[in-house]
Amino acid sequence: MTNWWYSLQRFTQLSFLIIISNANANEFEPTNKWYTRYSEYPEYCSTPTQMEERAIPPLNKPADLQTSLLHVTIIIRHGARTPWNDHTCWTGWKEQDWNCELKTLTAPPSQPEILLLEKNTTENVELNGEGAMFLFEKNYDALMDPPQLRNTFKGNCQKGQLLMRGYVQELHNGKMLRDTYVKEQNSANSEGGTDDLVLIDLNEGGDLRPYEEPNLYYRADDDQRTIMSGQVLLRGLFGDLIQQHSKELGTQVDPTIVLHTADKNRDILSMNPDVCPRLNDLWDEAEKSLEYAKKFVNNRESQELNELMQSLGGDFRDQAEDCLMTAICNDRDLPEALDDFGQGHANNYFDRLDKYSFKPFNFILRYNNAAYSKLAFGPMWVNILSNVLAYIPTSTWHNILPNLISEVRSPSPTLALFSAHDTTILSILATLGENVWDGQTWAPYASMIVMEIHKVGTGDERRFRLVYNGQILTDKVQGCAQDEELCDVKNLLTTVKDFAVKKRNCESNLSSSDELDTLALKQMIFTSKGTAIIFLFTMLSGAVGGLVTYVFLTHRLPCRRIDGKGEFSKAPISAPRADDGIAITGVPDYGLGSMLDENIIL
Repeated sequence: MTNWWYSLQRFTQLSFLIIISNANANEFEPTNKWYTRYSEYPEYCSTPTQMEERAIPPLNKPADLQTSLLHVTIIIRHGARTPWNDHTCWTGWKEQDWNCELKTLTAPPSQPEILLLEKNTTENVELNGEGAMFLFEKNYDALMDPPQLRNTFKGNCQKGQLLMRGYVQELHNGKMLRDTYVKEQNSANSEGGTDDLVLIDLNEGGDLRPYEEPNLYYRADDDQRTIMSGQVLLRGLFGDLIQQHSKELGTQVDPTIVLHTADKNRDILSMNPDVCPRLNDLWDEAEKSLEYAKKFVNNRESQELNELMQSLGGDFRDQAEDCLMTAICNDRDLPEALDDFGQGHANNYFDRLDKYSFKPFNFILRYNNAAYSKLAFGPMWVNILSNVLAYIPTSTWHNILPNLISEVRSPSPTLALFSAHDTTILSILATLGENVWDGQTWAPYASMIVMEIHKVGTGDERRFRLVYNGQILTDKVQGCAQDEELCDVKNLLTTVKDFAVKKRNCESNLSSSDELDTLALKQMIFTSKGTAIIFLFTMLSGAVGGLVTYVFLTHRLPCRRIDGKGEFSKAPISAPRADDGIAITGVPDYGLGSMLDENIIL
């Protein structure tokens, strides 16, 4: 093993999953080739320039207000990735190759368990040294004989795998956190965090390093992209400290950062109807609302975009944003009809289809005072607050959140990191009130929510600051004054108190038939094929209705018998007389005219 390889391996190891890229450097796409194909890129892509614009702002407060930072919670979305599923998208989309440079290395169990096992083994094996002597590199290349034997995508990438662009994005996030919250050794205040925002002072001694528990709490769901994104961020934040620690430990022991995770299908860092079926009820309620139908179903925009998708290969509305963004953000081909982003007109098909894909989802997250988001992420709020409440005097919060008294983590971390998804970011914002997030945008790659807890003066007063992608949102929380960066923490706790619970009402009232998705039928109505079906059905209904009416009024069929041979011929149909009491004023509308609202803009 070369010194270069060994140094890289040691430098990047974090816990049991290790982040490296060991492909030949000549195979890498040079970073200066990234984001060069298109004239502009959506905010979603998180280009280097876009990432720079999300710096955490300095604390703006009155000069005479003395504060100190006690705790920071970070919630991130993973970085750029491959598509999260086997989407339909447009014709030819599935045939593109996805090859990933990033590899995942796994190691045997951690110490002391592995040492105890090795020392007491009955097998006739002589172990040289202590601990793991090799690692496993995970390669998704075992099924490379398409179309029968292949991964979900052509190539060696798994679904939703973190890409090199995502690695760079999260590395940037980690370095930004280092610049904001860490005071470097033997440095002036200007180098690293200012006194107001110093969370970690490297000039202070201690038995535990800042990335060791209980100083750090790291939580992620069990997805490759979320685990690796968090680890890359921690490398940007603590990489040099981990490297120094590794040298001190020697060749047989590695620094270890504890990752807290759970079974993906049971976790609460994403909305999970399998665990809480009542989420299906709330989704159904929002989707069946008149407002939803008017905004996203019964309008000309929906009809036009549905027809556009059909012309491109099929209905891929639910996946449209992922189709669009994994293409443009990775400099891949777009269909000609959608290759119009940033071409000088705001009403381009790319933007319109993107909004048509995510805005219905956002509507549901915010509908009825964010009922869906609050039910889905109540347990995550418990997880968040369990790290926070220890830094707030009990007298301040125990009457607001009495159910969380037993949940407080002790000792509590000064820094908590949650690595999750775009839907996590948006739902957490939605739970904090309609003014915090308006539902008009989606969470870009490597998005980040920052929640700071500050002590005011020397007493028991605690205030919080809320930042999302560099924008201060504190004053958007109910009870906080306009332009107020630091707000009484009671306002935050009061906002979440009713839904920050582990035991939720998750019982569904939907029957199996109610759970059938009717949205596809609604959308079909507003395509050309659907319009033709409605027209034919209307004409048929009119004909049948006219026949029934004629028979009822004249008491005879509109035909007559010929020569007793059982043959029938059409009889003349006379117009109704005035004394029949019937007035024909025109063809019935059947409500179709009012169903198509031409003024809806997504």
